[in-house]
Amino acid sequence: MPGAEKLIEKILAEANSQAETVLAEAKQRAAEISAKGEKEAEAKKKSLLESARNQGEERIRRAHTIAELDARKSILAAKEQMIEDTFKQAIERLQKVANKEYEDIILPMLISAAETGTEEVIVAAADKERYTPELLSKANKALEAQGKQGKLTLSAQTREGKGGFILRAGDLEINSTFDAILRMQLDKLEPDVAEILFA
Repeated sequence: MPGAEKLIEKILAEANSQAETVLAEAKQRAAEISAKGEKEAEAKKKSLLESARNQGEERIRRAHTIAELDARKSILAAKEQMIEDTFKQAIERLQKVANKEYEDIILPMLISAAETGTEEVIVAAADKERYTPELLSKANKALEAQGKQGKLTLSAQTREGKGGFILRAGDLEINSTFDAILRMQLDKLEPDVAEILFA
């Protein structure tokens, strides 16, 4: 059976050779797969790092933007408060002027605000003594000169307020208090006040 042994040896040698070839190919494929996996893993790692860095930068940008907006809001609120305080101080100063100066301010206001000259003048209790019979007499004479009735009277009723007056004719009231006048003029005056305060 020497031929059979040779045949078996030849078959075993070929099988061995094929096994080595298959093993080598498998190792090569495994190395390629491993290399490809490493490349993909490295690419994925880079992509994740880049994404994380971009997200981090975006968060920092957002945080800066929010901080800037908050700072602007705070500055704006502080400026608005300063303007509001300036208006309050102006009203307080108007209330504290001497009676003659107060009359010089109020008389033209009364004459201008009166529609018919028969209105009641309502004032704050603290201002009542400033509205003297002489002041009303001057206002009424000026109204008569304009062709109006000249019968303004000081009301027994008082209202809360800080200077100025309210004219009442029946159910109609014209608010000429200092506070109301400044509030109505606020939009016009605010830019000028802001320029003076913050220039």
